[in-house]
Amino acid sequence: MVSFKCPNCGGEMSVSRTGDLLCSYCGTKQVMSDAELQSYKDFRYRMLVYLSAIAAEPAPEATERIWAHADSVSFTAKDGSPIAVSYLFSGVRDGVRIYTARRNVLFVFPAGAGAQIERFRNMPKLLQYPPADVKGLSSYFPTVNGIFELKDGRTLVSVSKSEECFPLSAFGSLPAEHAAWIVSRLENLCCVLAFSDLAHGGIDMETVFINARTHEAYLPGGWWNAQPCPNGSVQDLRAVRSVAKRVMGMQYDQSAKAFRDFIKRAPAQDAYADFAEWDRVITEAFGGRQFRKLDLSNLKI
Repeated sequence: MVSFKCPNCGGEMSVSRTGDLLCSYCGTKQVMSDAELQSYKDFRYRMLVYLSAIAAEPAPEATERIWAHADSVSFTAKDGSPIAVSYLFSGVRDGVRIYTARRNVLFVFPAGAGAQIERFRNMPKLLQYPPADVKGLSSYFPTVNGIFELKDGRTLVSVSKSEECFPLSAFGSLPAEHAAWIVSRLENLCCVLAFSDLAHGGIDMETVFINARTHEAYLPGGWWNAQPCPNGSVQDLRAVRSVAKRVMGMQYDQSAKAFRDFIKRAPAQDAYADFAEWDRVITEAFGGRQFRKLDLSNLKI
């Protein structure tokens, strides 16, 4: 995946219509090379074709088409066995390289990251779910299905996912109504964290995955930062707001004032109160909870 970080503040940079990179956080501008711009346009075009298909109707053909553009990377296991991976997107979080394969998310930890790996493996096991959990919330959190020590000292950890599930950073900027349903899902996941007395500590554009057709959000990554925390973490609620602003990019300024105010305000004292406040914002900013198919008319290559 083509990803651009602001050299000044580290935020995600958006591509303007003139081909420049613009940081919506600090205003920094950079000029892309012709090769960088073409690479971005090729990537963005593939994502728009995919989104267009799934917005119209469930389309396995769309998934097949986008996976036809997959890249590949190879690893060598400690015992010398080759490991070949086809992936669509690649990102980095806290020194951990993240590859989005077709049915798995692969996390490549650097050598000496034993403590990170142990937290990644064990913290999700501490999650607890309300007795009335009818939504199967456990499916939105990671299930490790493989750990491979590599010859160069790194460790590859594999987590299962569905074929239609992609990192949030892959979608570029999205309209406010779609940022809103992502906030709803993440607020719900924060309530699970609070119920489990856990702080995740790594909610961002690389660690949050979504299914744009079914409007589901997943949290497979970032668990190497997780730790016990009574009633959850306000930091996670701040991170949800940061994700909302970033996913809208330059469309943030055109979003409803109530939505912008929610993003600017400090979170409530806990995830449950924050979710209740978000319910109020949904009514004020969007007229209540409504399932809106993705409208591509405002999305530009």
